[in-house]
Formats: sequence, structure tokens, C-alpha cells
Amino acid sequence: MNPLSLRPAMSPAQATTPDPSPQPSGLPPAAPVWRHAAQGAWITLGAFSLPTVLSPCVKVLVPPRVFALRTLLGGFLYIDMIQPPQQVRFAPAPALGQEVTALTLGMTPYIAAFYAQARLTNEWCSRAGSAGACMATANRRLWQSLCSLMPRRLAPAACAYPINFVLARVTAQMLAVGTGSLMSACFHHKRGARLEPAPQPDSMPSLRQRIQANPAAYLACGPAFASSAWLTLRLDRAAARAGGTLPPAMVALLASHVVAACIATALLHPRPLAAHH
Repeated sequence: MNPLSLRPAMSPAQATTPDPSPQPSGLPPAAPVWRHAAQGAWITLGAFSLPTVLSPCVKVLVPPRVFALRTLLGGFLYIDMIQPPQQVRFAPAPALGQEVTALTLGMTPYIAAFYAQARLTNEWCSRAGSAGACMATANRRLWQSLCSLMPRRLAPAACAYPINFVLARVTAQMLAVGTGSLMSACFHHKRGARLEPAPQPDSMPSLRQRIQANPAAYLACGPAFASSAWLTLRLDRAAARAGGTLPPAMVALLASHVVAACIATALLHPRPLAAHH
């Protein structure tokens, strides 16, 4: 998820050093689109993939209501990671309607990716003798082989780790952010914008400084992601009754709530971080 690449993190006058090789027009050289995709992948990795990887480890340690708050935690991580400074941005900056369109194009693939992941996991990878089932079995055997190399105290817990689910979910997240980045980049190019490096401060702002620059985004996290956390609790209970699986439509519903919350909070712009230049 890559909203802050769609708006300038700070004005060009705040740059600490001039670009070493400006174009004749005075603009910095255009950045390749892969940097836009990499920026979005980094945000997704930290805010959503990392909690996906760690959540099975803490599930047995906390009550279900607390475990359901992982969606809210992911929301706070997301909000913090989209704050300036970013590495690249599109210029000229989009108007509000253009920003909403670009954010929607960039994030909608998450809903389709999560739906496809749940469908493939529940159907293709669950049919005995299918290629998906063989792949899942091979992954499980390889994981168990690795677990056998761990200390005896850790091996039983490691063997119970849902490696296939985690691999499938993280793969879906990375495919979604790659597709969404390309879609949003195409939209910006069609409106006449170009991807360029964003000016960087002398030192990275601390968490306290990031919150002071954009308190509204952090305050909005609770209400924005509250419905996602509530829905996560209900889906966790439904998955427990169904033996760990959920209908793809329910997974897509949760993804829709998260996407809507991400778009809403990404539209809260920070104040300039002039103190860090």
C-alpha cells in the first residue's frame, strides 16, 4: 500500500542538497516505476506482512479479543509508515479527487488478491491429488525438516506454525501491492505527473515528531480500523468453528474494511517537517 508516493512529502525548497544531475528543465531526473512499487511493498511488508508472520506465534498467548486487535495494530503501523519523508513522489501533486482515485486503484487489488488466496487455499490446495495439494504437502514437509534442526523446546511449536497459510497470505499481499502500484502509476502518468525522488531531511524524524506533524491521522486510526478489528474477532470465531477456514467472500469483506480504512487515513495530510532540515 503506497499512498504517500502520491503526494509530496515536503516542498522542493526544503531539500537539503540540490540534485547532482538536474535535467535541462530544472526538474530532477524521473525515478523508475519500480521504486514506486518498492516503496509500496515496503509499507505493506511492515504494516501487514509482518503481523501476518508473527500473529500465529502470539495467538496462543493472548485472549481472542486481544488477538483480534492485530488489525488495529497493522493500521497504526500503516499510518506511521506512510508519513513523510518518502523516497519518491508524483509531481505535480494530485488534487483531492485524483488522490482518491489513485489510492482506490492502488488498493483495490488487495480485495481481489485476498479473495483469490482464500479460494485457492480452500479449493485447489485442498483437493487430494491436485497440484496445489502436492505443493502444500511439499511445503509442510520442508518446514518440518527445518523444524527438526531447531532446539527440542522450540520444535513442537514450530511444527504447528501454519506455514502454508502465511506463505499464501504474504504472496497475495506482495502481488496486490505490485499490481496496485502499476495501476496507480499509470493513472498518474495519464494525468501528466512524473515520478521523482522526494527531498530528504538531514535526519529522520522520530515517532514523536511524526505524530506531532500529523496527529489527526494517528487519532483517526482507532475509529477507521475499529470495524476491521470487530470484524476480525467475528471471523476468527467463525474460522475456529469451521476448522480454520473461511469462505472467500468473508475474507474479501475484511479486506474491504481494511482498504477503506487505509484510504480514509491516507487522505489526512501532515504538516511540513521543517524542523528537520
